[in-house]
Amino acid sequence: MKNAITTTALFFALGQAEKLTRESTLGAHREYTKATPEQQKQLMQDCIVQFIMGYTDCELKAAERILSQSRDERSKKSQDAYYKGYSKFRYHIIRPEAKAEPESSGRQIKVSAPKALVKSLVNEIVNSGISKAEFDALITELRASISFE
Repeated sequence: MKNAITTTALFFALGQAEKLTRESTLGAHREYTKATPEQQKQLMQDCIVQFIMGYTDCELKAAERILSQSRDERSKKSQDAYYKGYSKFRYHIIRPEAKAEPESSGRQIKVSAPKALVKSLVNEIVNSGISKAEFDALITELRASISFE
């Protein structure tokens, strides 16, 4: 009798495996952050080669050749293996810090310019008689000369 597993149960198991893998690679991440840039680069190459070997069931020389090729030179299968290996290395070992985003209520805040200022500027620009090209240059200069900190 064939063992059957539902798709949702499969994804539950995948989630658990991903969590356990991430926890078990924390030590490797810490070592990576202490390494020199040259050591980090070498570790990444070594890990991607090993991933390619495991993913494509190929020998070391074939995996090294895949890694040495450009994206355009790789076959679709080889590029897929490289990309997945690089993504896993980045996720588990490099672990880029997530940028803290300000808490949002989920509502978008509409920002508009003060009407009196807009009216004044429009009147000034219209009365000056400048051309569209001069107006575009004015806007470019304004943006370049004002900084909001």
